[in-house]
Amino acid sequence: MPGLIMSALTVIILILYFVIDTFAVQGQSWTSECTPIYIQYFVKFFIIGVTVLVVAVPEGLPLAVTISLAYSVKKMMKDNNLVRHLDACETMGNATAICSDKTGTLTMNRMTVVQAYVNDTHFKTVPEPDAIKPETLEVMVNSISINSAYTTKILPPEKEGGLPRHVGNKTECALLGMVLQLKRDYQPIRDEVPEEKLYKVYTFNSSRKSMSTVLKNADGGFRMYSKGASEIVLRKCSRILDTQGQPRVFKPKDRDEMVRKVIEPMACDGLRTICVAYRDFPAEAGEPNWENENEILNELTCIVVVGIEDPVRPEVPDAIVKCQRAGITVRMVTGDNINTARAIAIKCGILLPGEDFLCMEGKEFNQQIRNDQGEVEQERLDKVWPKLRVLARSSPTDKHTLVKAVARAALMHGLTWAEAQGPTEIGGL
Repeated sequence: MPGLIMSALTVIILILYFVIDTFAVQGQSWTSECTPIYIQYFVKFFIIGVTVLVVAVPEGLPLAVTISLAYSVKKMMKDNNLVRHLDACETMGNATAICSDKTGTLTMNRMTVVQAYVNDTHFKTVPEPDAIKPETLEVMVNSISINSAYTTKILPPEKEGGLPRHVGNKTECALLGMVLQLKRDYQPIRDEVPEEKLYKVYTFNSSRKSMSTVLKNADGGFRMYSKGASEIVLRKCSRILDTQGQPRVFKPKDRDEMVRKVIEPMACDGLRTICVAYRDFPAEAGEPNWENENEILNELTCIVVVGIEDPVRPEVPDAIVKCQRAGITVRMVTGDNINTARAIAIKCGILLPGEDFLCMEGKEFNQQIRNDQGEVEQERLDKVWPKLRVLARSSPTDKHTLVKAVARAALMHGLTWAEAQGPTEIGGL
């Protein structure tokens, strides 16, 4: 009872002091604009009163904790964060490490083609249709229209003056958007070649890093359209469309030069690079063995390499600064090109100039943490992950390995870790 009296007395004194100082001494008047501010003061006084009660009467601690957590849940609801269990607020408040995907988590997941390399020319913006050879334009539009999920499409904006709505895979939406910018339409091509006419489809996965679709021609031959990570698809290209729109030999030294002069500058600007290519199988050679992927997904002809921009969410840099001030380490784990990942990490504030932190690809990561038998050695892993800030070109297995290492260290030190997964990275779980 004395604890309750002291608590109530404390609240009354704080309220009286605030009212006298604000309205009598300072001469302010109660206005509707100031009402939310005054209410915040009263809530603060109430919390102080509850604190006094807890100190005086330990039995009041569970009530105080419940009220505090409920208040936290309400504040998180305003940020569109649904909390199912009250104690989750306390758990997340102890987090010291966050492993985050890039696309859709740190970035807006609204992709747009902003650069293109086609007909041996690097365009810093999407070129006009007249700037591309008609033969190249036709095969490029057909490839993008057919070699994409037919559920992916661009719809008109819901409101006048708004942005078009992207439905389906965002990368494919960016490519379809480029088709529309080139004053062509993908839907008539899809109507002419419905999904039932697709002879064979190699769907995208984390190991293949590409998607391919095969059509059967009227003469009995086949044409395959492919698209995927530029440095991977280019390694499978033996030809490229030249300035006249005709295939020419594409040697390894040409590829290395293109990577150095085109792909790396795009990636350093934070752009995701995608290569679009095709391959013809003549009828006289007979039907290939479609199960032999290494043979099929080879000898391609490069059509175009595009740079796709996915802007960083405006609130992300400030959020990461707050995390770092709170002692939380933020790591980016993505399947994107390492230069693209590094550029985005710098924009977000995950990587800062002058810091001695690691940025590596999944292949190098595995080389450093696995022994000759391919098994993960904890001692090796513990030397790598504390300084690792960006893991690029990573598979779901790489993500799982890193998160497990962070979680293990957190449990050993009584800390907490969190994983921010993107919608397309559920395989990492």
